[in-house]
Amino acid sequence: MEKRSIGLASLLIGDIAADGGMGTSLSAIGVTYKDSCELTQEDPEVINIECEESDDPVETIEVLGSRTLKFSIMDYSPQTLVKVLGGTVTGTGTGIDPYVWNAPTTSPAIEKSIELVSKSGVKFEIPRAKIMAKLNAKIVKNGVALIDITAKILTPTKEGVAPIMISEV
Repeated sequence: MEKRSIGLASLLIGDIAADGGMGTSLSAIGVTYKDSCELTQEDPEVINIECEESDDPVETIEVLGSRTLKFSIMDYSPQTLVKVLGGTVTGTGTGIDPYVWNAPTTSPAIEKSIELVSKSGVKFEIPRAKIMAKLNAKIVKNGVALIDITAKILTPTKEGVAPIMISEV
């Protein structure tokens, strides 16, 4: 029976498992901004092996296209900012000493596991992704400040685990 993936029910991220496989302790990092979640794959790179005696290639090598998940969130809590942008949180969270996010001075190396579940019951699991985030703060009356996140899908370090797994919930 045909299964379609429609809408987004949940998007969770968390630490990669200690053995390099899919993380098991995942949580939401705020709600996902409408129409911002997209999993794409670039076209493969095609390398033609050619010879002088023919105009057609004698062999073709295909290199898999890069896969990327992009989405935006609206949670500007210091704890969420650290998870996707790096840096530190200071303060105790009280009225006189609020939590404060302190931006990093260099680009952080953040790798996480990601799980998406569509409203129609299709689950996407990404055991290892490099998280690259940026502030997209529109401080306007009719808009919302976003954090744009790009997750480059990487090969898991655990032997025999696929970079993307899609299943029915």
